[in-house]
Amino acid sequence: MKPSPSSPRSLLAIVLGGLVGLLLLSGCGNIFVQKHRVLVDALAAPDTKVAGKSYRLSARKSVVGNAQQVQVQVVKACVDAALTGIGMYEAPEKVAPDVFVEVGFGTDTAGRTDPKSRETFVQFSGRTNPGRSLDRATGPEIFDVKVAVLGLSGRMESAMPVLTAVAAKHIGTDTKSETKLEIPHNAPEVESVRLTAIKALEAKQATAAPAAAAPAGK
Repeated sequence: MKPSPSSPRSLLAIVLGGLVGLLLLSGCGNIFVQKHRVLVDALAAPDTKVAGKSYRLSARKSVVGNAQQVQVQVVKACVDAALTGIGMYEAPEKVAPDVFVEVGFGTDTAGRTDPKSRETFVQFSGRTNPGRSLDRATGPEIFDVKVAVLGLSGRMESAMPVLTAVAAKHIGTDTKSETKLEIPHNAPEVESVRLTAIKALEAKQATAAPAAAAPAGK
């Protein structure tokens, strides 16, 4: 006996059919992918373009106190990978960079008693270098980007791939105000930063190992 059009079985079939169609349209894999909820606040001078520009990193004074708690090498590897991903490159040691990028990072706990509301952030501020200085910017600020995640439960370093990838992507943009975004855990730009940073850290470790094992000269 066939169920009538108004029977529960028919209604269930209609609902399931609609759900399958929705998943096919939106990409069924998307609902199973973990997403990072990030806050982005970006400012930029008009017509800011950084692709093809060289850079040199500097640390904000507020970062110095965190240096012993956070693996700065990991942070730098992620920042370098993120900036490389948008077409920038690190200036050689004795060559003046086009842009000085000041990097800040940390956890903002001011006025936040609930751990879930605490921001773990990274901030990039870029200044031009028309005077071709080797150690400090001589021009105006052309961008400032701050990206944060709320309630990070693990180590700060674990959030660096997504924070730096999103920050680099927003260099040269103006969000007008703080904007909330959802970034898939496997987003291409995040995966690229993660893998490139790992390769850089492994290469540095491999280079350091023979030097550490070599006997000291007389």
